[in-house]
Amino acid sequence: MAAITTLLVVVAVSLLITRVATVILTATGMSREAARFQARSAFSTAGFTTRESEAVVDHPIRRKVIGSSQR
Repeated sequence: MAAITTLLVVVAVSLLITRVATVILTATGMSREAARFQARSAFSTAGFTTRESEAVVDHPIRRKVIGSSQR
């Protein structure tokens, strides 16, 4: 029972982190879909090279958001 509870808490926290990052990236001018993809990619540490990822790296606020979501 404790394992299931722990799993659910980890999944919930993961979703919360990626949603917050998505909202912040969207506020910087990214489309919602691109922001969601970049937030999930950063959280999972999957390194996709796309134009959107270049837009993240080139923007100081986006870079800070993505960098803090990987910790």
